[in-house]
Amino acid sequence: ARVKSGKVFASTDAGLPPALGPVPAKVVVVVFSDFQCPVCRRSADATDQIAEEFPGEVRVEFWQHALASHASAENAAVASLAAQRQGQFWEYHDEVFRNQPALDPASLARYAETLGLDMEKFNKDCADPALRLRVKAEGAFAERFGATSTPAFMVNGKVHIGWGSWSGFRSDVERELAEAAKLEGQGVALSEIAEQRARAQIADVSLADAYCDSVLKVAPEPPKKAKKKAKK
Repeated sequence: ARVKSGKVFASTDAGLPPALGPVPAKVVVVVFSDFQCPVCRRSADATDQIAEEFPGEVRVEFWQHALASHASAENAAVASLAAQRQGQFWEYHDEVFRNQPALDPASLARYAETLGLDMEKFNKDCADPALRLRVKAEGAFAERFGATSTPAFMVNGKVHIGWGSWSGFRSDVERELAEAAKLEGQGVALSEIAEQRARAQIADVSLADAYCDSVLKVAPEPPKKAKKKAKK
């Protein structure tokens, strides 16, 4: 069940993967997800909830991984990024997963209308080639780290493929929080903890560099008043 701490805010930079939680964070969870994947739908609540479980400590980022085997996944991913440009990614994310059997273009537009989006802008953004390129780039990034199926989760750089259970997922994050606490106790600055943990867990130096450059070094400053709307 979802709970709201009132302390978790959504990112506001539409040029970056949508995120919930602080910058910097002790634990960064990257979710590679496909809107047409049934297992991604089952794990979607956990994506939101993990930041709420540990407000101020855990940041979760949603990265697109639209699998080629899912004919409607890429269009849904692009539509979600169009919604992000109007500050409603997470609301659109919930609407799409709630209605996963219907991902045709007309349905994707209807979900945007349901949320009250500016439809002229939404349609224009859906046609923007830059968003489709971004979807492909995020998927390629996932596969570079061995995440060839969905969902996949990177917890401070360590890849977990598939979905077992909420308790297992939460335990993975708790273990990372414990490791972060050790570093904190050694005097490591909060801004350096996630990178140190990632470099400890990604054996390939070039991949570790890519992770830090693409995930950790591009995160914006935490927003002041961009709280995610409560689900009705």
